[in-house]
Amino acid sequence: MPIEKETIGIIAQMIVASSIIPYVISIFRGTVKPNRVSWFIWSIVGFTFWLVTPDTADTITKMLTFTFMINPTIVFILTLFKGENTHPDRLEKFSLTIGLFAICVWYFARESAGILPIFIAIVADFCALIPTLRFVYTSPQEEAPLAWILFFVGFSLALFGVENYNLLNLALPSYMLFGSLFVAYPLVRYRLKMKIPLRHWLI
Repeated sequence: MPIEKETIGIIAQMIVASSIIPYVISIFRGTVKPNRVSWFIWSIVGFTFWLVTPDTADTITKMLTFTFMINPTIVFILTLFKGENTHPDRLEKFSLTIGLFAICVWYFARESAGILPIFIAIVADFCALIPTLRFVYTSPQEEAPLAWILFFVGFSLALFGVENYNLLNLALPSYMLFGSLFVAYPLVRYRLKMKIPLRHWLI
């Protein structure tokens, strides 16, 4: 008997939501130093995604956008106490400026029909992703992969849980899938190359 899409979506939601647990543990252990600029933008963009999700969107999409609002906000708050106390560099300032600008553009386009508001929010989110991508590719030993792997698995499943396959419903989970994959890849590659035991991948 095939699994219903709603069930798949709920499982995906649970995996995505749980991804914050190992990440928070890693932050408190000091094995992960989240980029404050990235998570600040992600917290705002998460709120943006939640706002622009139309009432016509399926339940799973609404649940995922809610999680995407809550998780980054928690991590950003933790970076104020546990993150690296450094001033933003040029790349981070650029990402922050463009990301906030995209959010301002979204404000005026939020009532627009179709994919435009979500596309603008994705652009803003990608600006947040840039500093983190630089970090994981230059210092893969300083970021734990488990949370990003869970994020990737969760959004992979979310694609199968979408009720109506259209651009509006697929845009967010597809972007999240590839975004988390790009972050997880250098972390996994480094640990495989260095033959790091699997137990050290967790937190």
